[in-house]
Amino acid sequence: MELVESAVEGIAVLSPCGERFQHVNRAGCHILGRSLEELLSSPVADFSLPAAGAGPDAVAVVALGDREIECVPAVVPTPLDEPVRVVRFRDVTDARRQERRLKAFSRTSASIAFAESLTTGLDSLARNVRHASAMEACTFLIMDDQGELRQVGTYGDYPGTPDYEDRLKACRELGAPLLSAQVFETGKPVVVEGWRELTLADERFAPLHEISQRQSWHTIAVLPLIVRGSTVGVFNGFYLKGSQPSDSDLAFLSAIADQAAVAVDNARMLVQLEAKAALDERHRLARDLHDSVSQALFSMTLRSRAVQMLAEQARYPMPEVTAGLTELRDLVQGALAEMRALIFQLRPETLHEEGLISAVRRHAAAIEARHHIPVLVECPQHSLPLLPEQETNLFRVVSEAVINAVKHAEAQRLRVHIRCEGTDGRDLLIEVCDDGQGFDPDAPYPGHLGLVSMSERIARLGGTFTVVSAPGQPTTVRALLPGVLRFPDDVTKEGTMQ
Repeated sequence: MELVESAVEGIAVLSPCGERFQHVNRAGCHILGRSLEELLSSPVADFSLPAAGAGPDAVAVVALGDREIECVPAVVPTPLDEPVRVVRFRDVTDARRQERRLKAFSRTSASIAFAESLTTGLDSLARNVRHASAMEACTFLIMDDQGELRQVGTYGDYPGTPDYEDRLKACRELGAPLLSAQVFETGKPVVVEGWRELTLADERFAPLHEISQRQSWHTIAVLPLIVRGSTVGVFNGFYLKGSQPSDSDLAFLSAIADQAAVAVDNARMLVQLEAKAALDERHRLARDLHDSVSQALFSMTLRSRAVQMLAEQARYPMPEVTAGLTELRDLVQGALAEMRALIFQLRPETLHEEGLISAVRRHAAAIEARHHIPVLVECPQHSLPLLPEQETNLFRVVSEAVINAVKHAEAQRLRVHIRCEGTDGRDLLIEVCDDGQGFDPDAPYPGHLGLVSMSERIARLGGTFTVVSAPGQPTTVRALLPGVLRFPDDVTKEGTMQ
């Protein structure tokens, strides 16, 4: 009996029918969370231990609250031929959780490496983390180009709705202390027990109260996603009351956060490499066109002029030949002008040297010269504080809109309007207006107009793209980019929450 009492695992002696406890050692009482007196008056079924019909030595793992108990039933013979039914059991919660963590961690690399997108990869990672831990839900928040934390991967009973991010932004504007923003800025993990109750008691979180009241989570753990010394996002884990994360849980989540940070960094580098490859390809095409086709057209212009002069000085003038050569020279000069415009489209050196405003002005002047259509450019006299990628995308949108108006709208005049907006002057509005024949923006135009391309470019910059037009009416192409202008005093704030 002394050996039973000193055993580190739980040992329970059951009644012959296996429905009641006859004795439970000290370790068993601790594991089951009851005193011996309470257990003796409680049915075995309350603890999900193997019932009377369970076969001997059949290992079973049962749930006891948020813990997992491994049980082994056995029948011990006695000299009186009255066998005693016993159950050995031990708490395997940590061991099984660690096993799930290892499996989740091993699946992490594969889910990230073979995911079709960052969102897909982080959704899979969130699912693995949720299954390997005691949390109720989890989510990854990634900082976007506009300095806002956006949901990317979620799983479980996460308090998200379609307008959750707008509500979160509203809380921030009310001065609410957002843990995600705090952890992003400090790079330090935070665990707060009773966070749900704290937010419900704080009117600054009023936009989230409706959502929080529907949730059952109690504790929140927020960890930073750090890669190469920079914070790129945060991980939020939500726990029910009484199941806050342990030190080993936080160590596991920290390792997962490192994996997610690498995935975010890789995804961003891939986007940059793809953009650079596209830019390099455009530059290569521009060089090839300049070195071959453009030079050939220029040579044809000179030769046609020389032949024309010879025809004019001939002993027997040939007016038909002279007129034909004049027409040929005009055609070649027109083709040369088009080629130079195409080269400028592919590689607008002015854009990189002088900025968006100068590039748009030069493009407008080239359109006027080639197509004899007046293009009025209304824009700031100074250059705009934009990143190179932003300038490139915005110039493509403007040039595409202008060319569309020339080719498809039969416009007689164009207007390009660029101005800074917003109370702080950091919003940028771009409009391209024409007086042409218009069209239905909602109708499909396969292979034409490039509206999808323009819309995608503006969306990548965090802006909104709209087209106002109708058959027989003028057309206005409008792009609004909130907060896109970064002034010198913004440099230290770049990539942080305001």
